[in-house]
Parts: sequence; structure tokens; C-alpha cells
Amino acid sequence: MKKILAGIAALVVISGCVLGYMFFIRNNDTDDVQVTKEVTVARGDVTAGVSESSSVSVESLEQSYDLQLNATSVSASVESTEASSAGGSGAPGGMSDTGSVMQGSSNKSSGKSSGSVGSTSVSTKSESSSVALVVDEVFVTAGQTVSKGDTLMTITKDSIDSARTLLKKAAEDAELAYKQAQIDESKTKLSAKYEYDTRISDGQNAQSVYNAKLNEIAQNISSLSSQISEVNSQISSCTNSKQLSQLRSQLESLQSQYNSAVSSRAADELAAKQTYDEACMYYKNAKDLYNVAISGVGTASTEAKEKVETAKQDLAAFEEYVKDGKILAQYGGTITSVGYSKGDTLSTETAIASFADAQSITVTVNVTEDDIGVVELNDEVDVSFLAFPDETYSGYVSEIGSSTSNSKSATVSYPVTVVITKVPDKILSGMTANVTFISKKVKDVLYVSNKAVITEGSESYVLKKTDNGEEKVRVDIGFSNGSIAEISGVAEGDTLLIKGKVS
Repeated sequence: MKKILAGIAALVVISGCVLGYMFFIRNNDTDDVQVTKEVTVARGDVTAGVSESSSVSVESLEQSYDLQLNATSVSASVESTEASSAGGSGAPGGMSDTGSVMQGSSNKSSGKSSGSVGSTSVSTKSESSSVALVVDEVFVTAGQTVSKGDTLMTITKDSIDSARTLLKKAAEDAELAYKQAQIDESKTKLSAKYEYDTRISDGQNAQSVYNAKLNEIAQNISSLSSQISEVNSQISSCTNSKQLSQLRSQLESLQSQYNSAVSSRAADELAAKQTYDEACMYYKNAKDLYNVAISGVGTASTEAKEKVETAKQDLAAFEEYVKDGKILAQYGGTITSVGYSKGDTLSTETAIASFADAQSITVTVNVTEDDIGVVELNDEVDVSFLAFPDETYSGYVSEIGSSTSNSKSATVSYPVTVVITKVPDKILSGMTANVTFISKKVKDVLYVSNKAVITEGSESYVLKKTDNGEEKVRVDIGFSNGSIAEISGVAEGDTLLIKGKVS
């Protein structure tokens, strides 16, 4: 590890400033030699930080086959059941285990609500058919460089036509199932509305129906009693034996009916009261029962509609994928592997091809514990390559790993991964990169070698080369990384002199 003294600006100083002209003037009285160097005031960045080197890693990109081609044929059907439900204070219905809606029914033949509930649901049945696309020709091999949009392979026309037929049928079946669900749900709502209206009507007429029933029971007993009295009267005055026999048979029948009516009067009145109570209960809960009956309405059609949309999207995605029978490269770069050969069936488990990702280059360097304090996640870094020493690129710290120890030197270091954000196409995996973790940087300033600056007390000067020799110029010095320094008081391109003696 070494402490870097300058970034790209330092390189420029070395090439453009430090290696300037050098003059030797020998002093005849001594063995010392006066040495003068020329450096140029330049413009650029002055950077300080920690520098480490390692090899470049180029990540791989996969072009996957992610087209979902399971053609699902959907059909809808209506399922109905009925079950007895005892009356009570709550709603005589609910949701079945399958989510179908329970509906009350009315027994018109008996003249009262029976408390029976029905269930109607729309179910869908699906049958999936596997859709396969077959490779016709492959036009690339591993190691070949391609551009985004180049043809990688083609698909057979027969497999495309077969897949299209299945996917279109799936879309059509889904449409029919959706329409069937809408029809059945409309029937459910109409039935629920009919039940609601019936319960409201029965409840509103419950009192008058109950009163009429009690009056009917009483009138029937009274009528039978009157008829018995009339027949007894006829018997007492009858002299015809045959007619008398008939009257006695009629009296026996009337007496039997009368006894039965009197005997069942309490039960009949109780049944009338129960019918009245049921009608009142259904009237009171009519709205709740209606809400229960339609609570599931819309679920089946919503699900069916979603299947319609899915089927249409699958068909559209398929048409987009096979619009010209070609599979095009999604990336540009060098192909590292190809997943298929002629006659193979495309599968989501096997990638179309893999590419070397020239836009995702990383470098992992080891930074000692002495210097790790200047490194933080997402920090900007400068990166240069051994193969291109005069060029600098940008990057950022993406990961700082756990510490590792060197048993021989007892040195603790941390692996730091840097992502290079701007990368030229000429960079290859394995090249050596130099990463500078920047502790400070001033951008676009005038700078000069520190050796050109003369300090006298609190003042700073430089020797500026002129047509007539040299001129001592006062300057202001800014940030310095120990090798070069930010300077003002001179102009870009000015030549400065560095003087010294050697024996």
C-alpha cells in the first residue's frame, strides 16, 4: 500500500511540468552545480487520497426466456343446492364453504315462508395446455461480439402457429366464461330481489293474515255447530225411515268434523301464530337477508374478467415476442454462452444467451485498517488502468467487507468493492486497475509542482520565466496533496523555474 500524492493532475505534472527543461551552471570556485528546471502552470483537478490496485472483474448478463405460455382454457358453470334452515332471530342464511351465496325461498303452496335457503355459485374449470416454441436456426456462438438488436436465433413457423392457436382459444374461452358469470350473477340478484319483495309483502300483511286465520278457525267451528243443530231438528221431525237414516249419517259426519275442529283449534291457532312470527321475522331481517344473498355477487365475474385480461396479455406478449420469428439480443457485448441449438424447445429454465457486461465492471481491492477510515459506502473514487495510464474514470464504493488478517505481517485489511460507472469498451476482464479513494479533491483549478513554490515567512513566491530572464512573482497557494498545489497569481501556460544545487 502506498499513499498517493496526486490523481490525474499529478500525472500531468510529471509529464508536463516536472520533466521540463533542465539547466546546469557550474561554479568555478566550488564543486556545486546550479540546476534549473522549467515547469508549466496547468489546469485540472488536485486530488489526494489512498490508492490500491487489483484486477478488473466484468460481470455477466443473462438474456432469459421468460414468456409464460400455458394456454388455460376456462369454462363457467352454475351450481345450486338447497338446505333446510330453522327460523330464528338472525338471518336464515349465510355463506357456503365454497363462497356461494345462500338465498331464502318462499313456499307459496303453503301460504307461508318456509325458511328454506338455496345456494347458487359460479365455478370455473381450467385446463392448461403446454405451449412450446422450437428453435429453427442459431446465428451466434460463444466469443462472438454482438450489438443490441442483432438476431440471435429464429423460431420455427409451425411452433409459432400452434402456440398462437392455443393462446387465442384460451382468450376466447375466458371471454365466454366471463359472460356466463355475468349472466348467472344477474340471475342471483333477481332471485334475491324477488325474495326480498316477498318477505316485505308477507310481513306487511302478516297481522291481517293472522286475524283472518283465527276468524276462519272460529267460523268453521261455529258453522259445524249450526249444521249439527239443524240436522238434529230435522231428525226430530222426520217420519221417513230412509230419510231419517240419511240424516243420522250426516249428523255423525258433522259431529266428527266438529269434534276434530274443536280438538285441533289450539294447534291451528298456534300454527297461525308461528306463521305470523316467521313473516314478522323475515320482514324485520329482509334487508340483511338480501345483503347476504348478494354479498358474493361480482366475485365470480371479477375473477373471470381477470382471467380474460391475463389471457389477452399472454397473447399480446406472445405476438410481440414472435412478431417476425426472431429472438433479438437485449444487450450488446461479447457472448459467453448460448443456451440452445437447432431443434431445441425454449424453456424458462434455460437462458437464451449470456453476455459479458461491459457496463458493469468492478474492482475489489484490500485497504489496510490504517486507511479504511477514509473509505465510506457510495464514496466517489478515481480509477485508472495500467494499460491506459493517461486516462482516469469514475466509480463509487459499493461494498466494504469484513476484515482479514495476514498471519505473516499481522496486517489487518478490508476488501472494498468499487463499481466503475464510466467504462470504455476497450477494458477487459483481468486488466489491472488502480483505485484512488479520494479524501479531498478540488476541481478545475490552476496547479503547479510544490517545488516551484518559494516560501519566505508568510509569503509565497514563484520564479516566472520572462523574455528578459526571470521575474519573482507573489502568489497564493491553496490545497496541496504534497506533490502539486493549487495556485493563483499566475496564468495557465506560464513557465516557472525551479532552482537548486547539486554537488
